[in-house]
Amino acid sequence: MATRTFATTDGVILDPRRFAQHATLTRPACHPALERWVEHYWTVRWSLPAGASYRSSLVPLPQTNLTVESGQVARDGVSAPGVFVTGVVSRRRFDVTLSGAGGVVGVKFRPGAPTVITGVEASRLRDQVVPATRLFSGADALADLHPDTPDCVERLDAFLLDRVPADTAELETVSAVIATLEDSAPTMSAGELADRCGMGLRSLQRACRHYVGVGPQWLVARARVHAAIARLNAGDYETLASLAVELGWFDQAHMGRDFTALVGESPGSYRDRAGRAAD
Repeated sequence: MATRTFATTDGVILDPRRFAQHATLTRPACHPALERWVEHYWTVRWSLPAGASYRSSLVPLPQTNLTVESGQVARDGVSAPGVFVTGVVSRRRFDVTLSGAGGVVGVKFRPGAPTVITGVEASRLRDQVVPATRLFSGADALADLHPDTPDCVERLDAFLLDRVPADTAELETVSAVIATLEDSAPTMSAGELADRCGMGLRSLQRACRHYVGVGPQWLVARARVHAAIARLNAGDYETLASLAVELGWFDQAHMGRDFTALVGESPGSYRDRAGRAAD
């Protein structure tokens, strides 16, 4: 299976260059028959000196992940190895503390896929971490997977191919919404997103909460912050003030408020810290 190695201009992981100094991320492709349901698999492995730890932070996308976690990893809802499902994280950044040695094997589902596969409304999983067996029977059989497991991808493929439905029609609506969002400028409003999807705003709100776990305004706002992170990581801007206006904020102060609420620090502070990590 082909893999894509971690890109340092990724707009989700904070301080991507520093992350790459502590851990290794790969994104193996799934079986072609799963591409409607799964964006990609992913693995993280690390081996840190005794007594050392590293906090990895990211601003998540509106997606649910199934993970097999081993070694020394700690995050909200997880303090021991196991197989978990993590719903969309809607509040702030997502922090994971790594120490010692360990690895994670993950399935990054496309928005809406877990709801169609399991029948569990996405809003019920928002900001939740649950044992994977609550949604996927037999998920505990994956507990021995590790990034170095030779047949890791094949076992994930077999597990999911046995569970996805043949009919994908239910997934099409949310897939169209996400595709429209990704193809649009970050200045777009939730109302404009509804218009482009050919839906009323209330219908769009219901669909997003059911299949994605959050409303369309959240999707638009989070996409804007992701765009800002990516541009700051790449140094692709003239001034913070011009970047704010270009991405659809009224001014730099409004960007700073939204950015800080999600990332935990101001755009200027993040820029300076990420820049130092690259030195």
